[in-house]
Amino acid sequence: MPMKFFPQPAPFRSAAFRMLFFGQAASFVGSWVQNVGQGWLVYQMTGSPFWLGLFGFAGSLPLLLFSLPAGALADRFARKRIVILAQTAALFLASSLGLLAFLHLLSLPALALIVFGLGLAGSFELPARQALFLDVAPDGEIRAAVAWNSVLFNGARLIGPAIAAYVIPWLGVAACFWINALSYLISLACLFRVSSPPRGSPDKPVLPSFGEAFRYLTARKPLLGQACLIGLVTIFGWSYTVLLPFFAESLLHSGPKGLGLLISANGAGSLVGGLAAAGLVRRFPLPRLVFVGLGLFLLSAASFAVSRLFFLSMALLALAGSGLVIFLSAGNAFLQEQTAPELRGRVVGVSAFLFQGLFPVGSLFAALASRLWGAPAAVLIGTGLCGLGALGVAAWSFRCPCGSRASARRE
Repeated sequence: MPMKFFPQPAPFRSAAFRMLFFGQAASFVGSWVQNVGQGWLVYQMTGSPFWLGLFGFAGSLPLLLFSLPAGALADRFARKRIVILAQTAALFLASSLGLLAFLHLLSLPALALIVFGLGLAGSFELPARQALFLDVAPDGEIRAAVAWNSVLFNGARLIGPAIAAYVIPWLGVAACFWINALSYLISLACLFRVSSPPRGSPDKPVLPSFGEAFRYLTARKPLLGQACLIGLVTIFGWSYTVLLPFFAESLLHSGPKGLGLLISANGAGSLVGGLAAAGLVRRFPLPRLVFVGLGLFLLSAASFAVSRLFFLSMALLALAGSGLVIFLSAGNAFLQEQTAPELRGRVVGVSAFLFQGLFPVGSLFAALASRLWGAPAAVLIGTGLCGLGALGVAAWSFRCPCGSRASARRE
């Protein structure tokens, strides 16, 4: 039977899933437009890869601090309401950022404060939104819903930076922030039309409920091993993205348009990887796909660090994006599929903490390593450390990929 590379369309039988999907598509595209504009603005204001790393730290620090309690809140309260409140706050902050940039009143401290506020809103939105996707998907379609969520995110990584590549030279960086504010308006309009199952407020306090989620993970070696891999990739591998403005301007001499195209190439590869993963997860053991995707990502990112040809760098970033998404799609499907529904929000919160919450640690690593040894060496050192750590995790927790799924199901 030929392998299908597109996710099953079954989740779209749900009207609520369709509405949520298209609303979040607008929001994701707007967020990526702003991410490119923000990175370019920071580099133009400072001219330093070190400051790029520090602003990456400021934007992702709230995920480190709040993604775990946010996951517990997503299991206790109405997920739709949490997403609406978080996106309303993000709409206000993105509009303020656009106004300050347009009036040339934006200082580094003000920018850092707004970036931190956007990260704070995102830290509460992420676990609630991901769990809401599964709430509104038809029964038995978790894998397909996870795959479509991956396609949604990575399609935005392709489209958003490409838009920013032309918006910045033509309209200025402030327009990137206005586009993001508009995208939140579209997303909120769709969210108000989504009907989701109500959630009660369990009597168990937040901290003990988190202890339950951690015990659930630590009692299952394959799940714990996957969680460790995500943390390794975040700290030592994925953090290269905060240095891309430096690569685009100082090493590849391609300016803001080149930066947008580099990130779009990464997004295009991620989209292809997400579509491929949707078919691959139905045919191959998930732990095997985890390590295939991780290997492709690390080799491509390391090669990008030494490339000085723009189009070769684009191709390598595309391969890195494919590998990273195959790794994450297989890993997240493994984690969510094996988790009891009543714990899913908290486990998504743990996953968000490891993948995005630890990103400030990775950003600091990238900032310090680039200051000491230069940006290319920082990427090479990070991918090397990530690879060594992954080998250790593989030897410890994934000795028998074929049996890992069964062992993870044990209660």
